[in-house]
Amino acid sequence: MYLGLAALLFAFALYPFMSTSMEIEQGIGSSEKEITVWGLPVAGEDFTDIPVEIQISVKSLPTNVNNIEIYLIENSQGCDATDGSISKTAALLRNGEAEYPNNYHIIEDPVESETYDIEMSVDPGIYCMQVTADSKDGAGDFSGINVAADVELYPTQLPLAIFAVLCLLMSGFAFIGAQKHGKFVKSLVEPKAAPSIENAVLAETSVARIAAGPSGPPTGPSGPPTGPTGPPTGPTGPPTGPTGPPVQEATSPQPDLATEAISETPVEAEQVAPVEDVYEDQGDGWYFRKKPDGSYDQQVYVIKDGFYVPYEDPNA
Repeated sequence: MYLGLAALLFAFALYPFMSTSMEIEQGIGSSEKEITVWGLPVAGEDFTDIPVEIQISVKSLPTNVNNIEIYLIENSQGCDATDGSISKTAALLRNGEAEYPNNYHIIEDPVESETYDIEMSVDPGIYCMQVTADSKDGAGDFSGINVAADVELYPTQLPLAIFAVLCLLMSGFAFIGAQKHGKFVKSLVEPKAAPSIENAVLAETSVARIAAGPSGPPTGPSGPPTGPTGPPTGPTGPPTGPTGPPVQEATSPQPDLATEAISETPVEAEQVAPVEDVYEDQGDGWYFRKKPDGSYDQQVYVIKDGFYVPYEDPNA
C-alpha cells in the first residue's frame, strides 16, 4: 500500500498544478499577465522555491526582431501597478542588478519554428510576467509576429516529494516486518522435522543415564591390612656356660641379641591422611560425588564458577 501511494505522490509531484499561456501582440510587440504562485512561505533562494517552466514557441517572426525578453517581476499589485515599479525593476533586471525572486531571460537572435525552454524558480507571491520582442531598428513594426509562451508552475512538487519519500520508508519497514512475521507463522504452521534415529537414541540414553545416577561405589578393600599383634618372643634367660674346657673346633659367633631385638621391633603402621570427597567425571560436564566412606551421592554435580555445585533443572 505504501509503495503504491509513494508512486502516486511522485506522479502528482511531476504534474504542473498551475499553468497559463500568453501571446505577443502584433501591435506593441509584447504581452503581460499576472501570475499568482502558491507554496511554502519561505523567503530567499532555497530548496523550497517553486519551479517555473516557460516554453517560448516562435512560429513566425519579422526580420527586424533582434531578441525576445522574458520578465518575471514580483509586485503585490501584479501588472496593474501605476507607480512605475515594474518598468524600474525590468531595467534593473536587464542590467543584472535586480534581486531575487525577480527573474530575467533573453533569447538572442530567435529563429522561426524553434521552441525555447526556460526554467526559473521563485518564492510564493504575486508576479507580473512580460514577454517582449525587441526590434533591431527600434521602429516597432511587429506585424506578422506569432510568438506564444506556455507557463507551468509546480507548487506542490516539494510537499508531495517529501510525503512520497516517507511512504517509501514506511513501505521498507512494512516489508521487513512482514518477513519476520512470515517466518514466525511459517514455524507455527509447518510441521517440524522429526529427529533421526541416532539422535533420538542418544537423547534417550543421556536422559536415562542422568535420571538413574550411579548404582553404587565400586568394590574396594574393606580396611587397612592387619599388622603384627606384638613383638617376637625373645630368649627366656642367659645361655648355659660351658661344662668343660673349650673344644678346639670352629665355632660360629653368637648373634648380637640387642641388634636382633631392635631389628625385630614391629614397625608401626603409617598414619593415613583423611580422604576428601572425589568428583568423578561422567562426561558432558556431569560429575558424581564419591564420599570418603566409599558411598556415592545420588545428586548430579556440575562445575560453576570453579566449584562443584548440585545441578538444578532450569525448567523445574
